[in-house]
Amino acid sequence: MKLRKLKNKFKKLKIFSVLIGIVLLISIYLNSFLLIKYNVLPLKFLIIYFIFVGIIPFTLVYFTVFKRIKKLVKNILLGIEVFYIIILLIVFFYLNSTFNFVENFTGNFDYETKNYYVLAKKQANYNDIKDLKNKNIGFAKNLDTSIEHALEKLDEKVKLNHKEYDGLSELIDSLENDEIESILIIDSFYDMLNESEEETKISDTTKIVYKFSIKEKIEDISKEVDVTKEAFNVYISAIDSYGNVTDNTRSDVNMVISVNPKTNKLLMINIPRDYFVKLAKYNEYDKLTHAGFYGVETSIKTIENLLDTEINYYARVNYSALIGLVDALGGVDVYSEYDFTSGYYLVHFNKGYNKVNGLEALEFVRTRKAFLQGDRVRGENQQRMIEAIIKKASNPSILLKYDNILKSLDGSFSTNISTENIMNLINFQLDKMPSWNTETISLDGSDSYQITYTDKSRELYVMIPNEETVENAKLALQNNK
Repeated sequence: MKLRKLKNKFKKLKIFSVLIGIVLLISIYLNSFLLIKYNVLPLKFLIIYFIFVGIIPFTLVYFTVFKRIKKLVKNILLGIEVFYIIILLIVFFYLNSTFNFVENFTGNFDYETKNYYVLAKKQANYNDIKDLKNKNIGFAKNLDTSIEHALEKLDEKVKLNHKEYDGLSELIDSLENDEIESILIIDSFYDMLNESEEETKISDTTKIVYKFSIKEKIEDISKEVDVTKEAFNVYISAIDSYGNVTDNTRSDVNMVISVNPKTNKLLMINIPRDYFVKLAKYNEYDKLTHAGFYGVETSIKTIENLLDTEINYYARVNYSALIGLVDALGGVDVYSEYDFTSGYYLVHFNKGYNKVNGLEALEFVRTRKAFLQGDRVRGENQQRMIEAIIKKASNPSILLKYDNILKSLDGSFSTNISTENIMNLINFQLDKMPSWNTETISLDGSDSYQITYTDKSRELYVMIPNEETVENAKLALQNNK
């Protein structure tokens, strides 16, 4: 009887050992599959990885499953196997989260979301889109290449008579003069007109009768290079919205970052949002920020013409990304050259270092009217915020907040840099461990008021480019190749 019980115990232990061994080997396979698929580790680290999660675990399984060893020793070895499984599952969770995140934000670049409003006069008796059936709706085709698509979608809801106008001012005047009953306008134009410094804003005289969105395919405009061997330029666009990063709107921050992996140099060029430049697609002068209305490709081509360079890739972030990232990091310490109070939520910043949360960080990088130098100081503050985030993110303790950081950027960041190139850059950084040298340049200019292509009804503040600073930036870009 005792012998039978002993055999049963041994059999159960044998089955348990086999199950633990199978789970361990599956865990090894899952992690190995991800690492090889994405090529994230340099060869020397892969060798170390396979020693610790290949040779050692396989040896453990061999002794616990196939060898007769003392029960105490077997239990110790099984405990080590369980420990390995826990570690491997944690690693798999983080690897899988990282790769899914990278694939998500590299997959957002191929379309753009445009949000539209149907507006009627505030006192008009139109409160629903169906109230406008068979009425006239105006639109400005020259300002929106997607307007025909938007009109088609609107016609699916209700039949309207379409009337085309040359620009925003004529469109709005036609509504005010009762030539038409409604107008179709993209939300970013509405927001721009609602920020007018004049007493009467568009929201004072009109009401939103209907809202809808369309998605437009974007051409892949990346210019591929081997990012570990060749210099490349990335356009950084921080768009003027809290919503999804695919929303079509103004580009509030415009930077070109030139990366040279051969010399380990990063060149950051800040271009003021109000720079008065010729829009590439339309051959008309406007603020650089307004180029975002016409798609990221218009912003990129306009900057390429300005700086006489080629932009290989772009990355877009929005307000939500900055707020979420800084909060996920537990706040950052950012340096300010001035004592000032922001103009949105009235946050006060002292000269010197300031500990800021996400919303305060946004106030820091958005504020410009508090400074005599306006957008020039704002550009400098944006660069300081980037430096503060990099410094905080470089702290090893941030690994404990890793998952929260990834979640904070979900839906708020996109790029057309391929997943493969991003993994190659990570591989390069881990393999070479280069110490990057950073140089910052801010373009400058003179203050002026000009009629812009987007808003021909009034003169807006713009910055006329200082050619000397532009030429210096061109030279720096040339030297960083």
